[in-house]
Amino acid sequence: MAAATFDWGDSYDTKDWNRLKETLAPEVMVDYSAVRGKPGETMSAQDFVSMISDAKFLGNPLILTQHFIGASKYEQLAETMATGLHQIRAAHQRYSASDKNIVEAKGHGHATMLHTYRKIEGKWKIAGIKPTVYWNEFDFDQIFV
Repeated sequence: MAAATFDWGDSYDTKDWNRLKETLAPEVMVDYSAVRGKPGETMSAQDFVSMISDAKFLGNPLILTQHFIGASKYEQLAETMATGLHQIRAAHQRYSASDKNIVEAKGHGHATMLHTYRKIEGKWKIAGIKPTVYWNEFDFDQIFV
């Protein structure tokens, strides 16, 4: 589970969308309402990757991030199901141009991330994603404009 969580965050930051898809169960319950204001929904792994990698979200090449995962605690609910609650600081910067010399906006989220995991063919995969935002620094609302 820790490996899936690490790869999840690092794939966001490196924009490695194939790696992200590998961390996911075939269907994912996604509740980004605390970040994007949209209600949670179940979607295919591919649809989730398409949403995250969209140019209006993390796929924007002018947006750099670091999803830093602090302490984690896990609870195994069944042989093939578990949850993980992770402290997270998600740093975001949007640059004005591809040379990345001028920061146009920065915003950092402080939150916990609840992941639901399912064991599929012997590997733990992320089947649920729900952040709880405690607070944001700077102009987080200006990152995805």
